[in-house]
Amino acid sequence: MALTNQQIENIQIDYGIVYVNYGGSEQFLLGPTRGGGEFVATATIRDIEYDGSKGKTKGMQVVDDITAQLNVTSLNASMDTLKMALPFAKYTASPGKLSVGSDSVGIIPDSAYLENITMFAKTVNGKYKKITLYNALSENGLTLAAAPKAEGTIALNVYAHWDAIDDTKKLFEIEDVESIGQGGGTCP
Repeated sequence: MALTNQQIENIQIDYGIVYVNYGGSEQFLLGPTRGGGEFVATATIRDIEYDGSKGKTKGMQVVDDITAQLNVTSLNASMDTLKMALPFAKYTASPGKLSVGSDSVGIIPDSAYLENITMFAKTVNGKYKKITLYNALSENGLTLAAAPKAEGTIALNVYAHWDAIDDTKKLFEIEDVESIGQGGGTCP
């Protein structure tokens, strides 16, 4: 079976480049990373059961829930990265300190959510798939190990969140773009 040029051109190659708050005034490159990034979108689909059904039936399924997440391993132990891993922690800028106390329990404030997290994945044709998750928040906590002759890594599992005030806003989107700078400010 022969492949078409279009199929070949759309093969995703190379690692993912990840930006936080892409296109905004507080945009920054999340880097360095190891192992690229992994985007996962899932839906909970419920089958409508009815008498006489022979099983899964076209037109008789409902999407109950949709989730999207971006998994990235960061080597960057900056306070910005640590704040992302611990969105419930209290941050003091001077002298750069994160702390967790009894006041960290409760509703996570809106300010802890990232406007977006965006990954660019290069394709054979030199263009990119731009994957953007909105109202993003890392929910897996923080594990930071120091080991001899090894780098510490921070696993970030960042989830997209629906907007409770405006349910018409997007959860995530995937776009074809010509370059990383297209549609979102300049790259550092």
